[in-house]
Amino acid sequence: MSWSEFYIIVSGLITLVLLIVAFPWLRNKNHAKQDSLSNTQIVKQRLAELDREVQEGLISEHDKRQAVDELKLALVDESAFQSHKTGNAKLPLAIGAVLAIACGVIVYAQVNQMGRVTQASQAIEALPELSQQLASGNANNLTQQDIASLALAIRQRLREEPEDDTGWMYFGRLMLSIGQEVQAIEAIDKAVSLAPSNSANRITLAQALMTTGDVNNLERAQSILLGLLNDNPANDNLALMMAVVSAQLGDLENTQRFYKQVEGKLPVDSDMAQRLVARIKELQGNTSEMAALQNTAAEITDTSTAQNASSEAKNASSEAQSDSSEAQTGFNITVNLSDDASIEAPKDGFLIVFAQDANSDNKMPAAVVKLPIEDFPVSVTLTTENAMMPQFTLATLSDVVVTARLSKDGNVAVSKGEWQGSVSASVTANEISSLSVIIDKEL
Repeated sequence: MSWSEFYIIVSGLITLVLLIVAFPWLRNKNHAKQDSLSNTQIVKQRLAELDREVQEGLISEHDKRQAVDELKLALVDESAFQSHKTGNAKLPLAIGAVLAIACGVIVYAQVNQMGRVTQASQAIEALPELSQQLASGNANNLTQQDIASLALAIRQRLREEPEDDTGWMYFGRLMLSIGQEVQAIEAIDKAVSLAPSNSANRITLAQALMTTGDVNNLERAQSILLGLLNDNPANDNLALMMAVVSAQLGDLENTQRFYKQVEGKLPVDSDMAQRLVARIKELQGNTSEMAALQNTAAEITDTSTAQNASSEAKNASSEAQSDSSEAQTGFNITVNLSDDASIEAPKDGFLIVFAQDANSDNKMPAAVVKLPIEDFPVSVTLTTENAMMPQFTLATLSDVVVTARLSKDGNVAVSKGEWQGSVSASVTANEISSLSVIIDKEL
């Protein structure tokens, strides 16, 4: 519906309300006029009868004058009454019209969410600045309000330009950063369909599919990566991603093939390499490695694996040439439940453990791990490899707030009925510190 059509409809409704209010008054006014005409005719008829009665000798001239005076007084009284009645109707009519218009304005403001319309306008005005910040790699400086405004503005822009593949890609990446995998995949899929020759869009789609852990999505991601590798077989970034997704699917042949391509280029102590080796040994039937695999299989399917695969592969060659690699920075976290949480907290869903900067208003997590809810206590390792963005990791922070949350939908955003616990900690560079977090607060 266009704004012109909207204004026409609103004007028509207001006119209808005014007519409904004014119709009874107009009708009564017409009736009063008709009554006045009828009374005048009756008086004239009576005067003619009085003249006839005088001529016939039925009454005297004195009686006639007295009767005429009485008729005139009655006519004057009737006219004064009608005038007084009409004058009193104007005030209620005016009050009714004002109330009707006021009610219409109030209802319109409530139903049409004028505050949100204003917020949408402000978001669109801020879109160029926020988009530039996102494109330049400074997304870690975005606050939660910035992210919400950016998402709203991109939606509005996509309504106007639905064929803009870059807009769909921005929206998909934004949804992926806040844990909205379904919306992210739909948006990135749209971008790929609009620009099928853009390999960067296809890589991002594969990453988004890998974050879900769903078998169908993993198979689709593997198919996309195979197509990309056919065009560029020497790309180590794609090979590492292919090894990870094949390991998740239990595809031993492709896991070995593509891990072999990047094996010599990964750091010796790379957690990614260790998990891939353990997975390969399990698929080969080496039962002695099963216990180690069970502690890492869930981590392969979490959000950080897919996002770290791309950044680790890009730096693989340069890291392999250095004499020593940087040790991991992070925490070994033991998560447990309070007495109330053990009774009332969700039993199904996800355990999300994440760290945020304690010294700024930036609420974007520096590291995230998402696991299915299991028996407590649970041990979780949160390191720089679990970063959502390569330029914003635990190694870049000095103080953090570590939060463990029980979520029904796996989304980092807060939902009613979820439980969480938090603890503040200092980050020690190149060390894994131990922490304990008690989930004791209902959201």
